[in-house]
Amino acid sequence: MHNTDLSAPPEEGYEAYVGRIARGAGITTIGQGVSRLLGSATQVALARMYGPAQLGFYALGVTLVQVVNILSQVGLDNGVVRYVAHYSAGKDVARVRGTIIQGVGAAFVFSIALSGLMFFCAGFLADKFFNKPFLETMFRCFSLALPFFTLMSMSLLATQGFQNVKYAVYVQQVFRPLMNLGLIFVFFLFGVEILGAVAAYILSLIAASILALYYLVRIFPELLDRTIPAKFESRALFGASGPMIVASSTPYIIPWIALFMLGVFKTAQDVGIYDAASRTANLSTLILFAFTGIFSPMISSLYRRGLLSDLNYLYKDVSRWSFVGALALFLLTALLAKNVMAIFGGEFISGWPVIVVVAAAQLFNSSLGPSARILAMTGHQRIIMYTTLGSAAASVVLNLLFIPAFGILGAAAATAAALIIANIVNLFFVYRGLGFWPYSREYAKPVLAGLLASIVVYLAQLALPIPYSTLGLVVFTPLFLVVFSGTFLALGLSPSDRQLLLSFWGAVRSTLRQEP
Repeated sequence: MHNTDLSAPPEEGYEAYVGRIARGAGITTIGQGVSRLLGSATQVALARMYGPAQLGFYALGVTLVQVVNILSQVGLDNGVVRYVAHYSAGKDVARVRGTIIQGVGAAFVFSIALSGLMFFCAGFLADKFFNKPFLETMFRCFSLALPFFTLMSMSLLATQGFQNVKYAVYVQQVFRPLMNLGLIFVFFLFGVEILGAVAAYILSLIAASILALYYLVRIFPELLDRTIPAKFESRALFGASGPMIVASSTPYIIPWIALFMLGVFKTAQDVGIYDAASRTANLSTLILFAFTGIFSPMISSLYRRGLLSDLNYLYKDVSRWSFVGALALFLLTALLAKNVMAIFGGEFISGWPVIVVVAAAQLFNSSLGPSARILAMTGHQRIIMYTTLGSAAASVVLNLLFIPAFGILGAAAATAAALIIANIVNLFFVYRGLGFWPYSREYAKPVLAGLLASIVVYLAQLALPIPYSTLGLVVFTPLFLVVFSGTFLALGLSPSDRQLLLSFWGAVRSTLRQEP
């Protein structure tokens, strides 16, 4: 019997759902934390080794291959997660096998075609679009990474359809960035210029794609069992995936637009400074992404079974938990923005306002929780497509207006405005279509804790005027975290909060003890 009364309390399985989310988020948070740390270390290393201009060229190349990677997946990333979860819930092994073979295979073939197109169009993009001839070599080198990037991404997304994020964490968030960083240092020691960093990026993706395939077969050995006929539900898979070609890029397309338009109107140095600042600002999305990875297949499963009350309660809790983590990270990066940018070098400190503006928009995004995923996993992909196209158009217009006049700050303002517009529209359709609403009085607790912690750190900064450096981060970060967490705990935890923390800590301990 379906539980569709949204005002009703959750069913008996709710604690199990929270536990599963906590365990998945615990694993993903470790992975995301390590990944963000390695990513930041990579950016700092590149900035220190080559300066902001070379970092700008590298950032444009990485961004282009990320854009084309999304296109090569033709929306199948969401379709594979959704239908692997869907058919797994019904124990339909043949259709699970067919979904994986068709989804991963089609995306990989398309990525090869786009890789060739990217290679042959590199000169046009570098000379005519960006007016930076060196980008031709950069784009052609990065085009070689595309098929492996797509193969890795799709294989790991298939594993997430089984409500298991462990392998995606190990490969995409730990192994690949660690290997990439290590190879960057190796090539630098041998005197190779910025193209050595590109070679490191390509080699790390080749190794990661092989490891991703290994783990996919490990979690679903039937994939190679030819005695099981693969049943292809092409209409369902491609029908659900088609609108997601655009929607898949929702978290990225707006920042990408800003970076590309800076590349057109400003110097490579401006691009490098903006990229370092905006990536730092996006650290506040860490918690939301951690919850989204495990929550997405659960959305599909609960919606399929008609358990809308449980889904509504989980959405509220996940949104609040995402907000708590994002608020702490936002306030820290905003208060210590100049200290953070000083890590990259003195030339980068001017980018500190970008951190504040972009991180504020991402905080609002996190406060709404995984609203776009709610729509994607409940059959409303077209809404996300239209929302993404509309917000992307707004981003283009705003960047055209703001970048020539205000430079990197204009790009940050345009990005923030477009992100807020997109997320407001997504929330409207979630509420209109499903009756879900993320906000509650529980949001007041982290806000009060954040205000008190911010005041304490601000006063401490006045009392201890430390120059902008890593020392400021070492001194003030622990102070903020102690006051924030202490105040938040003193205000009281809900039953689901306590369940989350217990399961989360258990998952962290288990993950730290186990091998992949």
